Amino acid sequence: MPVRVDAQRNAARVLAAARRAVAANGLGVSYHEIAREAGVGVGTVYRRYPDRDQLMAAVLADILAELIATAHQALSCEDAWEGFSLLFTGLAVRTAQNAGLSGSLDQHGGPAIAEQRHQLLGLSQRVIERAQDEGRLRRDLAWQDVLRLTGAATVQGCVLGLEPDSAHGHRPVLTVLLDGLRAGG
Repeated sequence: MPVRVDAQRNAARVLAAARRAVAANGLGVSYHEIAREAGVGVGTVYRRYPDRDQLMAAVLADILAELIATAHQALSCEDAWEGFSLLFTGLAVRTAQNAGLSGSLDQHGGPAIAEQRHQLLGLSQRVIERAQDEGRLRRDLAWQDVLRLTGAATVQGCVLGLEPDSAHGHRPVLTVLLDGLRAGG
């Protein structure tokens, strides 16, 4: 039986709202908050995702699919540095926008999320090693270390009383990190 157009639209709204709510409040966000964000009744959220783990898996799958697409785009760049910068920035921004994402990958989604995570790691390794092989990215770091550095651009709280600069986002930190990762930089 085909899914009604309004039901498809509501499902997309719920998933988008869940992504925004998880980004703002972490994976512990309530169905009521998601429903309010989506502009639907809480019953709509429960009908679409009767199990909380299903909803969190759908959110994670959506985010990972976006990052996998970014990694493919990075590999298709002629310039290895441009591709690396695209992936590094995409990972840093998505990590910053999705509170608790990295820590939740093993807890939600089961084998499907594990496969997406594995795929993203493999693609990321290829992007990083390509930039290193072409002499554009420092070779003294393992690809895993380079990925860990994406978290450095995502400072969540204040440091010594200094709140994060919302006016400039993560750009200044990303620029410094990318400059430091560039071979010969």
